[in-house]
Amino acid sequence: MFVEARTRPVLAEVCRLLGFSASNAILLRHHTNAVYAVGDVVVKIAPGHHDPERVRSMVAVVDWLVGQGFRTVGLHPGLSQPLRVGGYAVTVWQRLDPAYEDPITVAELGTLLRDLHALPAPPVPLPVLRPIHSVERCVSRSEILTDKEQDLLMGRLETLAASWKAMRFPLGTSLIQSDPQIRNALRRFDGTPVLADWDGAARGPREWDIATVAVHCRRFDPPGPSAFVDFTTTYGWDAGSWSGFEELCQLRELQMIATNAGKSRPGTEAADEVHHRIAGLVDDGADLRRWHIL
Repeated sequence: MFVEARTRPVLAEVCRLLGFSASNAILLRHHTNAVYAVGDVVVKIAPGHHDPERVRSMVAVVDWLVGQGFRTVGLHPGLSQPLRVGGYAVTVWQRLDPAYEDPITVAELGTLLRDLHALPAPPVPLPVLRPIHSVERCVSRSEILTDKEQDLLMGRLETLAASWKAMRFPLGTSLIQSDPQIRNALRRFDGTPVLADWDGAARGPREWDIATVAVHCRRFDPPGPSAFVDFTTTYGWDAGSWSGFEELCQLRELQMIATNAGKSRPGTEAADEVHHRIAGLVDDGADLRRWHIL
């Protein structure tokens, strides 16, 4: 199981290599990855089943982005990354402003994504975005879904898969971050906003990143539905002008539910949140229920 008791020894070995004391490490997050802050770095430990080639590709993308002058979090210099420690793929990052007194705004996120999508194709092998496959895989391996919930998700996927196949994306494809949100953006100590978390970097339609922002604005507190207008203003594209956008948002929501269903354990708060989200697919009516961040 991917739990703190398993990742603390990995962290201790990384700290030994870096010359830090693991006793001073702060756990920031332990869900998709284990993320610890220690000294002036952030240590990210990927689950043991994570494809090491995927992590190497992510490292290459980040190095390329830094070379392009794109505003992102940089890897800790002086290390050949990713590290392989105790069977886990580990990356070490520069630590940015931990205070969060002035969080990234949705409008700033729009500028970051506009600049990202304008970059040329990176000379790095990238996976192609495959949301239908992702949902199928996560639903099939979930330990928390009832038969009724599985049927509901797969039935919804069947409808949206047909829509996905027929979609013609007006903005075209590029490098996408695939999970852009204000929680995946940070500030440098001088206040400059930067985009972080490149685990899902892929080649796909730019609209996917935009739909992700729209879903976060609708479902999570903050920022609220009206904030998406600020995003589209700085990004420079009216999402409502494309007839396929609402169905794309529904597919993005379905993937978010399925992804968390695939990695949540029975009896946990994360599992409760997945059930809450699934119930909303049936019961929301005209008012979208709010989700809790995982």
